[in-house]
Amino acid sequence: MLGPLPPSLLFLLLAFQAVGASGEESGPVRLNGIWGESVTLSLVIPSGSRVDNIVWNAKSTIAIVKPGKEAAPQVIDQHYRERLRVLDRGYSLQIMDLSQEDTGTYTAQIATEGTTEPIFQRFALHVYKQLTESDINIIPGQDSVRTVNGTCNVTLNCSLLWGGEDVTYTWSQTAESSVVSSGASILISHRLGSGVSPVTCTARNPISNSSKLISLQEFCEGFTSTGFPAGSSSPATYCQVKGILLLVVLGALLAAIGMVHVLTRDKERLD
Repeated sequence: MLGPLPPSLLFLLLAFQAVGASGEESGPVRLNGIWGESVTLSLVIPSGSRVDNIVWNAKSTIAIVKPGKEAAPQVIDQHYRERLRVLDRGYSLQIMDLSQEDTGTYTAQIATEGTTEPIFQRFALHVYKQLTESDINIIPGQDSVRTVNGTCNVTLNCSLLWGGEDVTYTWSQTAESSVVSSGASILISHRLGSGVSPVTCTARNPISNSSKLISLQEFCEGFTSTGFPAGSSSPATYCQVKGILLLVVLGALLAAIGMVHVLTRDKERLD
């Protein structure tokens, strides 16, 4: 566990909170990070300025750094414990083992000698997952498979199993050799019996992309225009089922009457 802040750093932290946003400010600089990897927030120090201390803030104050050869971050927010280190003599902050929770705005409050107002530099960090094929899920829409005159029309939906921000989707077909649709859903046709007919969904975020290929056969083949398996009859109507049951009952009744008649005749002969 970290001990209490030295009085000088505690005073500095309170002073910066009192100053607020009255100092010079720049940014934010957008940075894209990758889950599990690291990102570096590099400061630009005005020429001729001598930095006394740097306070790093996110949702709250996360660390205080005093630049120099032996610079090391004084970690305040335990969410960042053992995940921060300083580079460039303390003028850059590196966040390691990134997670989605690290997404947000980071502000460096830079105190320079000879002035009472700090310089503010801001960074907008977005953390994304490196996409793989196994992240992509392709399913047909509900009641979306329709066949007419030997052509299957199906709506397919493409998504990421775990969700994600800033994700875009495109669809392509091998036969077309180009993008045939943009967006998470596509309405596409397949001629029954024409073969594999592959279609590919590609998901992209700002740091990666991945694709998944499926065959329209698995959604379409084996269906007739009635929506039931090819080679099978259409399901019987209610009237047809009722008629068949009536015939079965009538047949059973006639058989029972015949059996009673035979038994009665045999009994009379015995008498």
